[in-house]
Amino acid sequence: MLTFLEKFREAKTLLQWIEARVPQYGPLVREDVREFRNEFVKATAGAVISGAAGLIFSCFFSVAVIISAWSGPHREAIAWAVCAVWGAMAIAGLVLLRRVLSGPAPFRLVSHKAASDYANLIVALEREVNSRS
Repeated sequence: MLTFLEKFREAKTLLQWIEARVPQYGPLVREDVREFRNEFVKATAGAVISGAAGLIFSCFFSVAVIISAWSGPHREAIAWAVCAVWGAMAIAGLVLLRRVLSGPAPFRLVSHKAASDYANLIVALEREVNSRS
């Protein structure tokens, strides 16, 4: 059983260890925030493009269906071509959105560093406890 002084010494060691590691997290947090911002902008752009293209696709699809009932091969080809282009843009926006959303979790660098530091802390504490035994 640990005495009060041993617990105090462990706490002091832990605080010194944390104090030594905190400055290493600044650049990692900055890089993670930059990556998160870029992914967020891409996801938002993909959603906006997909939403707008989907709406316009629906409009042109309706027009294409109406024009298809009329006679004349040129009107039908142009209407379906315009509809196909807007459909391709809507699909491209969805693909972009899906790719961005399936990316890595935000703050990947900081979480890896924290996990590594935690593992090192556990090893150091175990060594200290074993050395006292």
